Amino acid sequence: MSYLNRVRRREGRVADALYRGYKGIQRLNMPEIPFVYALLAKERIARRHIGGWLKRKLYDEPLFRRQCRSCGRGLCLFDGVPSIWGGLSVEIGDDVVMHGTSTLVGAKVFDHPRLVIGDRSHCGSYFSASAGADIIIGSDVLIANRVSLFAYDGHPRDPVARAAGLPAEAASSRPIVIEDGAWICMGSIILKGVTIGKNAIVAAGSVVVENVPPNSVVGGNPARVLAGLPGRSRQARSGRV
Repeated sequence: MSYLNRVRRREGRVADALYRGYKGIQRLNMPEIPFVYALLAKERIARRHIGGWLKRKLYDEPLFRRQCRSCGRGLCLFDGVPSIWGGLSVEIGDDVVMHGTSTLVGAKVFDHPRLVIGDRSHCGSYFSASAGADIIIGSDVLIANRVSLFAYDGHPRDPVARAAGLPAEAASSRPIVIEDGAWICMGSIILKGVTIGKNAIVAAGSVVVENVPPNSVVGGNPARVLAGLPGRSRQARSGRV
């Protein structure tokens, strides 16, 4: 090891020559044979796609189905198996897309916390859901990457209770409902007791603390109605959500 340090410091002619030789080898490139490396590039892409598909179909999806209370046809998982914690009951409809980077948690002060995801809905990468009272996601809902749903506080408000490691009171949890056709954009946070109306859009990075009218676009922290969509109700014309 001591001589290796001398080489690193280039102390002496031999050490300096060894150091320069090592650096030269690092910069060495093999000559490219176009036909051979074109085939190798295609082989690598095919191997990754076929291997990933086989892993999803033979390992990830069956394992995730086994952890769900119910799971419909056509489940499609990417990037592994979502994590389910806290005895959460997960019910999934048909043709749902999810990512293995998702974290789904049930509050321990509830006997049967439940997450329901309707048909043809998509939950993006790093989706997280913390359920005490139910979290209900309808059909044809698009949830982008890094969206979080918090139906439960997680910790009590009382600092003494927090220091003692006690959980939040069950009364602090209220359900979250995302109705059919809604679109929750990247990085949004939906808090307890909120209903996202049918076909509504929540802009990226929003923090939603109150109900969102159907057929409306909301954004900001806290989220406010920004615009209406065709078929919007009078309630969605103006004001804070």
